[in-house]
Amino acid sequence: MTQTPSVYTAHDIPDLLNTLPTLFGFRPAESLVGVATYGPRRRFGFRLRVDIPAHEDVEELAGVVVKHLRNQGAEGAIFLAVTEQQDVAKDLLFAIERQLAPISLIVAARADGHRYWSDEPGFPAEGITYESSDHHLAVVQAVAAGQQILPDRQALVDRFAAVQNPRRAWMHRAVAEVLDQVIPVVTRTPPDDLTAVAMRQVQPILDRGLAGGTLSDDDLARLAIWVSGIRVRDEVWEQITRERADDMLRVLTVVSGSVVPPFEPAVLCLTAFAAWLTGDGAQSLIAVERALSVDPDYSMARLLLDMLEGGVSPDRWVALRAADTASP
Repeated sequence: MTQTPSVYTAHDIPDLLNTLPTLFGFRPAESLVGVATYGPRRRFGFRLRVDIPAHEDVEELAGVVVKHLRNQGAEGAIFLAVTEQQDVAKDLLFAIERQLAPISLIVAARADGHRYWSDEPGFPAEGITYESSDHHLAVVQAVAAGQQILPDRQALVDRFAAVQNPRRAWMHRAVAEVLDQVIPVVTRTPPDDLTAVAMRQVQPILDRGLAGGTLSDDDLARLAIWVSGIRVRDEVWEQITRERADDMLRVLTVVSGSVVPPFEPAVLCLTAFAAWLTGDGAQSLIAVERALSVDPDYSMARLLLDMLEGGVSPDRWVALRAADTASP
């Protein structure tokens, strides 16, 4: 899950700090977090997380962060720097504020995990203590709604790491068994009919996963094998809409956790796209980087990386797809 799955209203800076794990699926550390807000109720939308930079890179990073928020159509913005490097964080927040207009600054605060600071007039120089809790209402609501909160970003990276033994050996055996069935189908099917034949195997697996059913190793191998073909991959890609992105991400993440060579790039890219469409750039980038580590020339991975680095809003993709659908 990548979007906060239940409505939660943050009332103050400690509330915002405790909400961060629900926005990213892990607890950010040594990070700057930016959250775009929309409308008079300051509804949360696009969010990003970047590492705290070296001091000499503060101005450059501030420009990148502001550019991304503008590209997402942010009306307001919340910035939280969680780090032990408070001097760098202070300069970074100042640099962002100088470049932010016409976006309204809603909150800018720094924290070290125990105390937080704001540069509002009269704020105590020694900061104010706060508590990060797994039992905070925002986290409890998110977990109850099915969101998994990981301890840190590395745990999210590990989710997309190459499958290790003994699981790797099991999946290689499953892939070999499925290939013995798939290859004869491919050889006897006319090329123009192959996508439809493939989808007759792929669609029931997707539907079962989307409905919350358990996918067997055979299912995971079969899906990964078929979507390695570009036309089948694109058929699945078409099904990742904004309305279904969260559920597609859930299913594709399971497949990504079991995929073995040479079938990783397509599965990882579909997962990355679903994550991006939900607004979770952190998870999307990790999946894309993993795909590129396997195949640096995989075109879908390059496209997704360009969109992520350019701060392209999912709204633009939705608009392009709608225009395509409307075209005669």
